[in-house]
Amino acid sequence: MDKATYRVRNRIRKHNELLADIQEIDIKVQEIEEEILGISAQGTEERTGKTYKITSSVEQQAERLMERKANLYKEQVTKRRELKRIDNAMTILTAEERDIIQMAIILKEKYWKLEEKYNLTYSALKQREYNALNKMKKYLL
Repeated sequence: MDKATYRVRNRIRKHNELLADIQEIDIKVQEIEEEILGISAQGTEERTGKTYKITSSVEQQAERLMERKANLYKEQVTKRRELKRIDNAMTILTAEERDIIQMAIILKEKYWKLEEKYNLTYSALKQREYNALNKMKKYLL
């Protein structure tokens, strides 16, 4: 397998990890929102710093949390885009190629299961996988 095809394969392998990461970010954002609600109930005493700028520790903490939330959303957008690229590249495959990529690379099933399902040899399966990955190169490199 050439380097470009190998890189495509590795990107596709991250499909389920991307899904889990996106869900994890949703959970983290929810926790941050709950934390923001929690700190808004704290006292808002003001203090004056060397710059004579009046700030509140609660406001500073809320700002930090909002910044973390914004960064998480940026990360999530990047991961969603990568997932869309993979899903888009899969649309050009035949049903059999898509199934082979799904089972062999994304779900990491054993090849003997695919051999039984399609009544093909290991080398024939690998060749179909390789051909499918080559079709997907245009969209994933």
